[in-house]
Amino acid sequence: MALRDNVQHLVTADPDRTRRATPPQRDVQDPSRRQELPKELAALMRPGLPDLVDRIVLEVRRAIPLYARPVDGPYGHATRQGVERAVTLFVDLVEDPLASRDKLYETCRRLGAGEAHEGRTLDDLHAAYRVGARMGWQWIMRLGQRHRLSSMVMARLAEMLFGYADELARMSFRGYRDAQVEIRGAREGLRRRLLQLILERPAVPASVITDLALATGWPVPEEVVAVAVDARTRPKPAAVSSWDADVLFDLGLPQPHLLLPASMDAERAGRLVAELGTRVVVGPPMPLAGAAHSLRWARAAVRQIEAGILPAVPVTWCAEHLTTLWLLSDEELMEQLARHQLAPLAEFPDRTRLRLGDTLLAWLENGGKVQKIADELSVHPQTVRYRLRQLEQVFGERLHDPEARFAMEAVLRATEIRRTALDAAMAGGRS
Repeated sequence: MALRDNVQHLVTADPDRTRRATPPQRDVQDPSRRQELPKELAALMRPGLPDLVDRIVLEVRRAIPLYARPVDGPYGHATRQGVERAVTLFVDLVEDPLASRDKLYETCRRLGAGEAHEGRTLDDLHAAYRVGARMGWQWIMRLGQRHRLSSMVMARLAEMLFGYADELARMSFRGYRDAQVEIRGAREGLRRRLLQLILERPAVPASVITDLALATGWPVPEEVVAVAVDARTRPKPAAVSSWDADVLFDLGLPQPHLLLPASMDAERAGRLVAELGTRVVVGPPMPLAGAAHSLRWARAAVRQIEAGILPAVPVTWCAEHLTTLWLLSDEELMEQLARHQLAPLAEFPDRTRLRLGDTLLAWLENGGKVQKIADELSVHPQTVRYRLRQLEQVFGERLHDPEARFAMEAVLRATEIRRTALDAAMAGGRS
């Protein structure tokens, strides 16, 4: 009775008397110190806490289906432990506004992180906090009536309680957010590993790819295209947040690249360019097991773009340049082939050798039709006949050997492609 009488003396009847008895505010910047409550009030509250915990747990289980799990299971124990810590700390704060919140905050963060790891939103957890605050306020109302607490004390308790519930929700959100970042980072790491395994040579077993794809949520397509990204312009990191689950990527490498289903169209490629802020090269479609080849050709096209052989457009489709890529896939080998196949032209001066090479290519491409050759080269047919006689003299029967003709045409086409690119580069430099 002495304790109760002391509290009654502090909090009832005369508002002016209550104001005089209330300790002055010590820190106006700390909301918890706006109006300190009598420390004896905590002693009145503690005996009823076990009953309050039972009421809150029961109502949470009734109101929120997610929490209606066996009370003796790990989820039930965690729920009760969280409620016990929450109500105990609240009363500790009534007694001492500077009481440590660390243990409870850690519990709230773990609860929020658990929701993230379960793949749920925070809706149910926040609903549980609201239920707890409502049950807590009903309990405080009964406490206030029983001990005839003043309206000022009740108002302060209400302010503390609902601010406290908001505080716990914020801590849970922080744990949820941090866990999402961790989960996203782990998933992105696994997806990068998946991309690495798909491109690895020798190939890893298909079952390994399938299992990891399932674990990372990557739908396995029948055919894919590799996309090489221009490494001279660093991709925008924020771009990845808008990409669909069917995109695998590693943008942190010296040669950044992606892997997409072969169904990717021009519209989607255009979006990639806009999101990355750089040019891309789309490799030829390949079965999943051939993804490394698609990337190899895409990177070869990047080199040809840098050399000025292929145009520097926002999206380069390798499928449209396969002949060029094939002819220039091994320049050293092509030069060896040129020296061997075109050796008879070495005896002519440079200008004559160039004209004869152009004539020979036009002859091979046009089936020997003199007028077509003349039109293509913009020369008189008689000039064509003269050059053909020169070619016949130096090449002889090789001009009629199918294998030799095929090799010569390939070499001459590759030479023309490189010469055209060089001429364009020189013209651009002069301008």
